[in-house]
Amino acid sequence: MNRKDLTALATVAALTGVISLIIASLFFSAPHQQSSKVPVVEPIGTSLPDIKNDPAYKYFLNTNALDPAQPVQIGNTQNNAPFSNRSQ
Repeated sequence: MNRKDLTALATVAALTGVISLIIASLFFSAPHQQSSKVPVVEPIGTSLPDIKNDPAYKYFLNTNALDPAQPVQIGNTQNNAPFSNRSQ
């Protein structure tokens, strides 16, 4: 390619870009002066409900179920460090 070809190619590319911007602005216009309302989420409270005494929780919680937060003693061992290298 010589210099004339590169100049013609650059001119055609620039004109094509300008024409495509004009056509695109006709079809896709930006919204003007629109106010958008953003939904606001209420903060979560820090207090936990009284599950054992609140009747709203009685119908879906099983009161006879095991509580996984309670420690379970298996056997009669008094070892406080079961994974240490020392033997009892």
